[in-house]
Amino acid sequence: MEKQKTCPHCGARLPGGASFCPHCAQSIQERKEVSPPWHMPRRALYSALIVLLAAVLVLALTVWVQTRPKTYESDTGELLYIGRAGTYRLCLSRSDPPVPKPENHYHAVLDDPYRDPVPLYALDPDSGEPLTEAFLLDVASISARISSPDKYVSVTCTEPQPSDYYPNAAAVTFVDFRLVAPGDYGAELVYTVTMKNGDTLRLTQKEQYSSITVYQYTAQDEPMETIEELQALVDRVTASSDEYDQIYLYLPAVIYEGGLTMENRCINLYGSIGPDGQRTAFTGPTRITSPRGVREFHDIHFLGSGQGTGVRALGTSRLHLTSCRVSGWETGFLAEDRTWINADETVFTDNTVGMCFNAQDTPLVSDNFYSNNTFQGNETAILLERVSGDAILAFPDTVFSGNGTDIDNRCGQELDLEGTIFE
Repeated sequence: MEKQKTCPHCGARLPGGASFCPHCAQSIQERKEVSPPWHMPRRALYSALIVLLAAVLVLALTVWVQTRPKTYESDTGELLYIGRAGTYRLCLSRSDPPVPKPENHYHAVLDDPYRDPVPLYALDPDSGEPLTEAFLLDVASISARISSPDKYVSVTCTEPQPSDYYPNAAAVTFVDFRLVAPGDYGAELVYTVTMKNGDTLRLTQKEQYSSITVYQYTAQDEPMETIEELQALVDRVTASSDEYDQIYLYLPAVIYEGGLTMENRCINLYGSIGPDGQRTAFTGPTRITSPRGVREFHDIHFLGSGQGTGVRALGTSRLHLTSCRVSGWETGFLAEDRTWINADETVFTDNTVGMCFNAQDTPLVSDNFYSNNTFQGNETAILLERVSGDAILAFPDTVFSGNGTDIDNRCGQELDLEGTIFE
């Protein structure tokens, strides 16, 4: 028997098939709210896809830009680079400590070959300490090239390599040049460092070359038999020449009663031997003050009487004795201020101090080898009070004999005594 339906609202009995209650007039059919189907407009869909694609492309481009190999360039001789192990300050410099130079200026004699080093350093940007080993771990290759638009200068450079003369440099290239006509000429040196990550570091340095004049004087050309005549010639040549010119004086075999003063010019002295065996000699102190070049003294005796200084270098002079004799002085050969001195095949004898370094902050070290010298009968053969830089002083085949003290190394300078003879 079919169950009688009742109204869900008032409980009254409902006739069969009723859709509403005849008593309360309420609908007895369950109603559900129907939502119409939603469709995204085609134009909006395309716009959303385009925005999504653009975002992906921007992201990919950003990643590519951040990771692709980059090129860093500098024409100041200095460059900051952030590598895998940290930040490096790269610089081209010959000075110690390294100071970047955007330009090098050389003065050269016509047709003479010259070679000059240009080291590349990788330094801590804050402390200035060398970071050579860490930097080279990230380096794939280092190359250099040099070119000049001027046909009157011949210039090339070597492939950069490590050098014992610049142990803290990442690499050193040597620039070879020669001037074939008077004038001023330019060149451009470019260091290229290729990193293992593909980055390229390019440092450019300008090179300038200027020709200089060479003057040569002999006793046949100019009077130079007395110290007064020689001093007058030196003063006149100094006044009429350029500061970079080279001056060579070939002296007669006379004993100059007194000393010589030379300032602000690169004057080289060459002694001689007379028929009677007499050599060119000075009995008074010789004083050198000059900021340019190396002064060469050859075959000259400096003979004192127990007082004063035989040869004294001041300012930023660089002075080299070859085949000379320094005898009878309180100090035979002295470097002061910011100077550098050197000697080869020279005899230092019967001095209170044979050779003395009391200089610091020397711009350039001309030579740190003191070869085939003889230090004999001095109270102190060599006194090192202050020596500029960290150059190792070497004395190959140099003889120390009968001195009170051979080497008084008060400043603790590093020495290389291999091949030195102590008797």
